[in-house]
Amino acid sequence: MKKYSDIPELLEQYMVENGTDERWVTVHELRQRFELTRYQYNTISGFLRRLEFGPFGQCPYIVVRIEKVKKIKTSDPPKCRYLVKRKVMTVAGLPKILQHTGMQACCKADCGKHG
Repeated sequence: MKKYSDIPELLEQYMVENGTDERWVTVHELRQRFELTRYQYNTISGFLRRLEFGPFGQCPYIVVRIEKVKKIKTSDPPKCRYLVKRKVMTVAGLPKILQHTGMQACCKADCGKHG
């Protein structure tokens, strides 16, 4: 996914600069901090939405929740804020957050055969 090539590093830099492992982030904040163009809005938004469904490459963050931001004017475009959180890695190498979803991994040979 070439179009996301710099965004993981920018997101990590932003989180480190703010000294937190979890915080609400908006695309506007990232655009302002890194002086990105308005044309990069969709790319940033798409990347953050992608992180809601799981990790992306070596990016150490996931998006835990997305909320719509209340419009000031009815003509304003829809905006969201993203709850970004650092992944907690376990010994097995899976993000800890996945262990609490109740999902079970199984190999191809025994899927559906556990009691």
